[in-house]
Amino acid sequence: MEKKVGFIFWLIIPFTGFAQCIPVNHLMQNGEEISYEVSYNWGPIWVDAGIVTFRVTLEQKKGQPAWHLVSTGKTYRSYDFFFKVRDAYDSWIDTATFRTLEFRRYIYEGGYRLQNTSWFDYHRRIVFSNTKRNDDPLVVDTLKLQVCTFDMLSSVYFLRSLDLSSLPLNQEVIIYIAIDDSVYRVDVRYLGKEMIEHPEGVWNPCLKMAASMVGGTVFRKGQEAYVWITDDFNKIPVYIEASILVGSIKAYLKEVKGLKYPRISVTSGKP
Repeated sequence: MEKKVGFIFWLIIPFTGFAQCIPVNHLMQNGEEISYEVSYNWGPIWVDAGIVTFRVTLEQKKGQPAWHLVSTGKTYRSYDFFFKVRDAYDSWIDTATFRTLEFRRYIYEGGYRLQNTSWFDYHRRIVFSNTKRNDDPLVVDTLKLQVCTFDMLSSVYFLRSLDLSSLPLNQEVIIYIAIDDSVYRVDVRYLGKEMIEHPEGVWNPCLKMAASMVGGTVFRKGQEAYVWITDDFNKIPVYIEASILVGSIKAYLKEVKGLKYPRISVTSGKP
């Protein structure tokens, strides 16, 4: 069965690394907010299609401190006539281990609707998942947790907690992501360091990653997407690009607020 993983959001999430599952350090803080502009092309013309935003707050969940991770993705109204997207993701994770306590997502994409809630039980190594697609009956599943299994949103922040530059070039690492009623393997490669220019002329020293994508309605199975992450203490994805079944998509960092550490960038041209 093809998997609907989220047209805009899926650009940001696949780049998770390392066989170890405990974060090395904690880079996010209460109030952090990061947004991306997503562009799409079909033929020679690129069109600004939408925006994706990530927010972090510190809350209590199930009687313990938890990071509440929130992401929303939506197309601009000028693009809605072509393919309207309104996506929302929520994840509550343990502040020490990044293990998921609860995950929710709602997506509306071109008339397709999906709602999912998942509860992670690491003691019994299972995920309880409730999924409803369009007007179909609710599907209740129990999934087996693999080693290093994350939800779609916690995987983003797990990546940022790791020392990516310690990976040998082109070495593959594996993690698993629970998506609705299935758990998927994602293979990741570290491709080295590069400078990336933002459309506004700012250059960022970055770590480049590649990841195999989950096949479905957006990507072909095994196809790779690429992401450039800042080579500093914040480890922010600043640029993402991928080919899709029809055309290509890319995302640029648009705005950041509430970072724990100062950003490193060059404003006077490429070094």
